[in-house]
Amino acid sequence: MKTRGGRQGRVGGTRLWCGRLFIALGVLSGAACGTTETKDDPKTRGEGNLSERCEVRPPPTGDFAPELQWAWTGSEVMPEHKQVMMTPVVVDVNGDRVPDIVFSTFAGANYSVDGVLRAVSGDDGRELWSVTDPEARVKPAASLAAGDLDGDGLVELCGIPEDGRGILCFENDGTFKFRSAEDAYDYNEWGGPSLADLDGDGTVEILDGNRVYSHTGALKWVGSDGMGGAQYTGPVSFAADIDQDGTQEVINDRAIYRADGSLKCANTEIPHGFAGVANFDGDAAGEVVVAGHGKVSLLDDNCSLLWSVDVPSGGHGGSPNIADFDGDGQLEIGLPGEWAYSVFEADGTVKWSSPIQDYSSGRTGSTTFDFEDDGKLEVVFADELALRIYDGATGAVRWEIPNSSGTTHENPVIANVDGDPAAELVVGSNDHAYPGTHGLRVFHDREEDWAGTRRIWNQHAYSVTNINDDGTVPAHPASHWLNPKLNLFHANVAGYYGDGPGPFSAADLTVSEVSATCDGEGSLGLSARVRNQGQATAAAGLKVAFFSGNPASGGTLLAVARLAEALPAGADVLVTTSVSSPGSGTAELFVRVDDDGTGTGRDAECREDNNTASAPVDLTCEAPPGNLPPVAVCRDVTVPADASCQGRASVDNGSHDPDNGPAPLSLSQSPDASFGPGSHPVTLTASDGEASAQCVGIVTVVDAAKPTITCPLSVDAKLSLGSLGVAVRYSVSARDNCGPATVTCSRPSGSLFLLGLTNVTCTATDSSGNTASCGFGIRVSAAVSLP
Repeated sequence: MKTRGGRQGRVGGTRLWCGRLFIALGVLSGAACGTTETKDDPKTRGEGNLSERCEVRPPPTGDFAPELQWAWTGSEVMPEHKQVMMTPVVVDVNGDRVPDIVFSTFAGANYSVDGVLRAVSGDDGRELWSVTDPEARVKPAASLAAGDLDGDGLVELCGIPEDGRGILCFENDGTFKFRSAEDAYDYNEWGGPSLADLDGDGTVEILDGNRVYSHTGALKWVGSDGMGGAQYTGPVSFAADIDQDGTQEVINDRAIYRADGSLKCANTEIPHGFAGVANFDGDAAGEVVVAGHGKVSLLDDNCSLLWSVDVPSGGHGGSPNIADFDGDGQLEIGLPGEWAYSVFEADGTVKWSSPIQDYSSGRTGSTTFDFEDDGKLEVVFADELALRIYDGATGAVRWEIPNSSGTTHENPVIANVDGDPAAELVVGSNDHAYPGTHGLRVFHDREEDWAGTRRIWNQHAYSVTNINDDGTVPAHPASHWLNPKLNLFHANVAGYYGDGPGPFSAADLTVSEVSATCDGEGSLGLSARVRNQGQATAAAGLKVAFFSGNPASGGTLLAVARLAEALPAGADVLVTTSVSSPGSGTAELFVRVDDDGTGTGRDAECREDNNTASAPVDLTCEAPPGNLPPVAVCRDVTVPADASCQGRASVDNGSHDPDNGPAPLSLSQSPDASFGPGSHPVTLTASDGEASAQCVGIVTVVDAAKPTITCPLSVDAKLSLGSLGVAVRYSVSARDNCGPATVTCSRPSGSLFLLGLTNVTCTATDSSGNTASCGFGIRVSAAVSLP
């Protein structure tokens, strides 16, 4: 419950936050807790989703505690392919609303060919599919791109074929979709494709260096400045409306092409490499950072050179990570060389460098994230030996853990991969060059205290607006750099969830149109309009208090009304109630939403200083002689669900008739029914035969009954001679009064069991989280071979 008072930084043990959107040059501003325009066409999403959020976030624990959540270290399907040395993508491939992770694997030290594409679920790493067709092998060190290519509502995945020429695309379930025709003049070793709707016509193009393909794999055009990219290892081009002319351009490091393939500009004074785009100055156009061949350069939107410096400590230089590392309002650029990770100021001077070991490539990438949501960025980077999290402002190492890799172009990824409110850190590893780990590793905070973020990272050249949450590619994506909060590249943003509301979204309740009207029968009708201008629905039962005079200085409570229905974000409702005339003459009528009449409310809102409104009204309302209407008094009541998962109760709390006539008092409820689990508004009507009154109470039905689960008494199995184990199947059943119950066992049915006794525990969980468990033993004995 929240308490009243001025707007505070914390209310009821939670952090309240409500920001404003500021667009460069003052083009657009608006209340972040207000309504946000939504687009019906998913292809155009991204244009109106840049506003900051109306949220109420739980207080931090204050303990920065990364730990391993789960790891994929190999598979029974092609088990030798267990090495990962590329940037994974995060996207929901199977439509279960849980993000998945798709990545390429290789065997031994063979990271040039024979790459096997795999997908695992982000919540626990269980395998979804692997591409076993030898004709559909990918470059295992090259990046992937994910998005809905054909408008079927499912994402596709594109990579580089193992011969490095053209593109190879798969359906969401890993089946082959198409491969482009081979081109003798293109080649990509460690780079990767990107997706964009270049001309805004609703169809997706696939970008690979200076080449652009249609969504069916047909080559549309070839740019004039070569494949570009990192020296000997290939390009990662991407699209953005760099000059704000309404059409996206293709940025292939030092060259910028128009949507039709014509060259907009190229700066041949600098070498090719990796690129990133952000806003380094006050105009609306973006600037391009190019890193590679030992140089880091900044180009204006017309490709003119603003500055160029050497990569510190030597080496090629990896993909640029652009963000305000130190919170000073100016962008910085972070990238590794061979022996140091360095952060550059906006003018090219080095802010800080930290020792690393990336001699094998000097081309890896990094990302930033505000893990603690305290306005201070951290930098995440993995070299040949370790995964590290740095303080963005100083370069101090906050946390590190061994993580081996031969390194190519890969970088860690920050995204919400398991569907809970907090972000996770995803990193690949391999031990072909250095002893250590291999596979895919996902880290989280021990207390799940990291900030929330998007559930998607769809390509190596990732920015927060190049892809919609559902994997569709926006026809007219918003330029991320026009919002200071999103003015970064190669990173997700703490507290930014993309198209829709986030897990900490809150209501923001306001009052207007306060009035009072006499009905001529002695009842004074009070009314006010309540609006929810936040991003979360306010549940049914919201209370609205009416006072004669300011309640902060002793005003008199007149009535408390209750909303029978939920109030969705962006909606408003006229709240009315009636009271016997409290007096005569003019008074100031104050109305406070989310107030039970004592100054205590139910909902935590992103703003707490806009819940009150007032207006002068005439309280005079004399009642003619005659019948006094009954008084309806309601209560909220909670009851347990019965064996049929239903519950019912009376919400009457002392309704009465002041003059006991003209007929006996009758009470009725609507709906007069049993309910399933959840909270249900019930309207109580009190009638004396001539007049009636109503109130609303909430009946909450709680499923508190545990499911039942039945395990076998024991299971015996025989181990054949020469076998290491035997697959044992068993049956466990569960039922629950409120629906199906999910059964999980410490050793699933069909698992491989070794010789001897193994104890198995199975747990049934119903839809309300109630659990019941049982256990049994599986005894495996050796089969005896008789002579």
